[in-house]
Amino acid sequence: MGGGSLAFPLRSKAIGLRLALNGYKQMEQLHRVQRYLDRIREIYEGCPQRYERVEFYEDDVISFFIHCHHLLDWLPTLNKAAVTKVELNEFINNHKELRICADLCNGEKHCRLERLRSGKQPHLASKDWHITTYTPESGKPVTFRAKYRILSNYGVHDALELAETCMNLWRDQVRKIALMTI
Repeated sequence: MGGGSLAFPLRSKAIGLRLALNGYKQMEQLHRVQRYLDRIREIYEGCPQRYERVEFYEDDVISFFIHCHHLLDWLPTLNKAAVTKVELNEFINNHKELRICADLCNGEKHCRLERLRSGKQPHLASKDWHITTYTPESGKPVTFRAKYRILSNYGVHDALELAETCMNLWRDQVRKIALMTI
């Protein structure tokens, strides 16, 4: 699973991707999704506590899936390869991880779904979190570490593993779209 930032080298190949994706806007959404993935990684590894309430960390996890699924809306609007929303929906429906992402996103936004891609509305099923405090003399910050599991029709999924898979699938799709214009 990936490291700190986007797995494909944006600096060296960014110009070609930007041209294929009609400028910076599309890359902006991909970068936003990557930043939320980075936040999930930090939460899993343990990070200085930045929020007073643990629910705010859960919001970061859910926000990844919301922004990740909304690549569906950004890609048809801003690509020069004329990839349609219908084609991207087919792409999503061909991958159970993206179906879970779509249903988690839409379920969080709309509370209850009438039409499900994954058969059952996914949700955060369990949360294991740990807060480590130190004495003021230690000079170390309070740290927060957590793991989240998502329950779907396909079983229980580690939130970070699911997020990594969804990001990799979209990254590959963006590469394919970029190659269509070369």
